[in-house]
Amino acid sequence: MVAFALLLMATPAWADPALTRVTLFQGGVGQYEFTAETTGTTLTLDLPLDQVDDVLKSLRVENEPFSVRLPGHQPLSEAFRTLPFTQAALASAEALLGAAVGETVRLPVSGLNGTILAVTAFNTTLPNNGGVQTRHRLTIATATGLDTVVLEDTGAVEFTSTTLRNQIASALAAIAASRTQDRRAVQLVLADGPSRTVHFGYVTAAPVWKTSYRLTVPADATPGSARLQGYAVVENLSGQAWHGVEVVLTSGQPVLYHQALYTAVFAARPEAAVDVPGRLTPRVDQGNMPVARAMAAPAPAAPSMQDAMKAEPPPPAEAQQGVAQVSYRLTAPVDAAVGETLLLPLLDRPVPAARVALLQPETDRRHPLVALLLKNDAEAALPPGLVSLFEPSKDGVQFVGDARLPALLPGEERLATFAADLATRAEVTTDSTTEITTAHAARGVLEFQQRAQTATTYRITAPPGTGRTVLIEQRAQPGYELTEPLDGVVRTPDGYRITRPVAAGATETLRVVLSAPTQERLALGEAEPDALAEFTSNTHLDPKLRAGLQRLMDQRAELDRKQAVLKTLQDRRTTIVTDQDRLRANLTAVPAQSELQRRYLAQMLAQENELATLQTQTAAAQSAADQADTALKDALLNFKA
Repeated sequence: MVAFALLLMATPAWADPALTRVTLFQGGVGQYEFTAETTGTTLTLDLPLDQVDDVLKSLRVENEPFSVRLPGHQPLSEAFRTLPFTQAALASAEALLGAAVGETVRLPVSGLNGTILAVTAFNTTLPNNGGVQTRHRLTIATATGLDTVVLEDTGAVEFTSTTLRNQIASALAAIAASRTQDRRAVQLVLADGPSRTVHFGYVTAAPVWKTSYRLTVPADATPGSARLQGYAVVENLSGQAWHGVEVVLTSGQPVLYHQALYTAVFAARPEAAVDVPGRLTPRVDQGNMPVARAMAAPAPAAPSMQDAMKAEPPPPAEAQQGVAQVSYRLTAPVDAAVGETLLLPLLDRPVPAARVALLQPETDRRHPLVALLLKNDAEAALPPGLVSLFEPSKDGVQFVGDARLPALLPGEERLATFAADLATRAEVTTDSTTEITTAHAARGVLEFQQRAQTATTYRITAPPGTGRTVLIEQRAQPGYELTEPLDGVVRTPDGYRITRPVAAGATETLRVVLSAPTQERLALGEAEPDALAEFTSNTHLDPKLRAGLQRLMDQRAELDRKQAVLKTLQDRRTTIVTDQDRLRANLTAVPAQSELQRRYLAQMLAQENELATLQTQTAAAQSAADQADTALKDALLNFKA
């Protein structure tokens, strides 16, 4: 066996820091805060590889400057990139010596000193047909010549180069460090100073904590208070156990980014051509560019949520409402093993609640939903979550359904729907109409305003035993506004909510109208008679306008009649001319002075007489049509009402 003399340096390690506080955000990150008693200037943190990016982004030390050192993202490949041998050379003594050709060595057993010339393999046959064994000859160049030894029979080979010994030690250390590929030893380096207590922390990815509510509602339908109990589902996937940790749960939507800070990034550079004498490559002129304005100085960074919490600590076991989020600080410290899931209490208090019947036609057109109108009368928001609803019964407390509770800000009201109200019936019908409301005309153009309406009629019948407070949700339509009703209506993000009481056993009818005005233009000269008739029959319009449009319609009808007479005469003339072509062809085919010839000539004479009459009639009809057309155009041009 070959031994190598290597000197490995060891660095002292400090005691593990204590995790004191965990702040979990519903955005998917956690802030972990530690306390450590320092006896030196370097503190080593053993972190999962997938947390290193976030730690480099967010690590902070309270009231102390610091720096960080850690192995590269690919420490093993980087370690061998600058070494004169590869990782494969460390697989065996012969491989390393073969990679170190040219290095000087000393053989303590034989006392030889020299430079490695070669390492060659050869086979030997074992006695008694024991097989073949591969051995290696080490050839070194000494001061007097060449010496060869069998490597397997040599007790030790020492490298005389301190540099090579250090390189081998560095490679072995890199291999040892890379055995745990998914963790990194992060060294937190502080300034020199006395022994002291250091507070530090960082923000990294964490499971989203979830809210789970229990709501016990009154048995009757009268408004009152319901008991709301809130719990948080928390997972400890931080990679370390929690022992007596203070836990803060924060609900909100902070802006969160991940950046690959632990990955080497190389910027692309433009390639410059090698200058060749005699070849000019002037830059292409791109014209003048405006002078860039100086950038404004960045605004000072806002204080972190952690700093704000330290400056004004909220009361224990109470929620703290911030500008964009609410934090719940748990009263009791939390213990959690690695990978453990916890259900932790958040709140237990009464909330104002009223039972209503919520009619959502897109959900159910025949029955409304049983819902609770909850109001957050506390000073802090309630995070969103599922609500399991219970109500008292003769057998105790009975589960009645689940509901989704959105985020509820202080003073806000929200509906939690949890069942279908099968005892209450609803009928929903919808119709759409379009009505012309105003119109005026000038220079042959009619401008008018229409009002499109969508009317939805709701008929709601309450059960005989109890009445209902019904909330009707009417979806909005783009461009439409609610014009009926105007009382008992509140605006919602996607429509309207209308409240109506319905007595026990009674039926209430409500008509909801959405209207959208539109502005239109119509060229009177191109309008069809049916389109104009819609205006002349509309009694809501100005009588002067209606009478003027009727006159235009009469003139248009007179023009159409005269043009029809003209077309009839023109069609008759075309028919005669076509028939005369037939007669001329026949005349060339019959014998002269025959009876058939005389017959064709008589027909030709009669047609010529009719053509003469048609010419006079067509000219008169054309003149009459032209006069009617001119009169209509003048009327359109001068029409105003």
